[in-house]
Amino acid sequence: MTVRYNLISYLIGDGIKNISKNKKSTITAITIMVVTMLTVGICFVIGQNVKAILGKMEKGYPIQVYIKDEATEDDKNNLENQIKNIEFVNPDNIQYISKKEAFHESIKKLGENSVQVQGYTEDAHPFPASFVITLTDLEKVDEVVDKIETLDFVKGTSERTADLEEKNTSTNTDGKKSTADTLTQLNRRVNIALVAIGGVLVIFSIVIIGNTIKLTVHARRKEISIMKYVGATNNFIRAPFVVEGIIIGIISSLISLILLGGLYVWVKRSLIEHALQNWLQKLGVSTGIDGLLSFDQMFTQILIIFLAIGIGIGVFGSARSMKKYLKV
Repeated sequence: MTVRYNLISYLIGDGIKNISKNKKSTITAITIMVVTMLTVGICFVIGQNVKAILGKMEKGYPIQVYIKDEATEDDKNNLENQIKNIEFVNPDNIQYISKKEAFHESIKKLGENSVQVQGYTEDAHPFPASFVITLTDLEKVDEVVDKIETLDFVKGTSERTADLEEKNTSTNTDGKKSTADTLTQLNRRVNIALVAIGGVLVIFSIVIIGNTIKLTVHARRKEISIMKYVGATNNFIRAPFVVEGIIIGIISSLISLILLGGLYVWVKRSLIEHALQNWLQKLGVSTGIDGLLSFDQMFTQILIIFLAIGIGIGVFGSARSMKKYLKV
């Protein structure tokens, strides 16, 4: 037990000595890893915030279910319960809009074009009563709409306005289906782009750091050869370099985490929540900026990613760089 403990202490100690002896290569490796992690981290926080904002928009995306005029109050209540029981419909967020409310909303939405509804009254007009629903997963919009439109007393939905007789005068908004598709496709594309960028950066970092570690190994090639000739195993020789890679990875992860955290908090508070938000409010533009995540919400994920990248690159780069010199 004591021998094993001493061996581990020696290997760790030797790895730490390697770092202090080769300060230039160590600083170079740390700098490269920090730049890589910061870039990956920035991509990650942007991706997480885009997903959060899109998720908020998706959950609040309204779909109107138009009700046939002949439906009684009991029919409407039954219909509401049927809609609530459909998978992916948010049962806690269903709003009923009566025919009178639909008429007044139409006038508000039409604005200057409200002349189109002249001659109608709140008791005599073509605008149907409706339920406004939201989904828990916007990607399932077609599946949900298909099920809803098979229900009794459903006249149609805002997702398929072409089937409505009053499509030219109703309160529904043409193009909502494309909006739903745009939101889901944008979410997918953002994820794919960020994963691709992160992957390229990690590969680039592995190559650069591998070459940096090669220089360190090359400088100690004679020492490695001597150790091989006296009977040292490959794992024994490799261990200090692996430890060195792990330590460099951990140091780089902590530095990157501190820098990214400070940068994110500053940008979020100073630029986005203050300057940009105020400017957009003056223009009367509604945004999802208030849905931005705090750094604390992403801290654990970022730490795991940074440690995985740092330790992974350090260990892989060290082991890969030594293969040539272990063949004696």
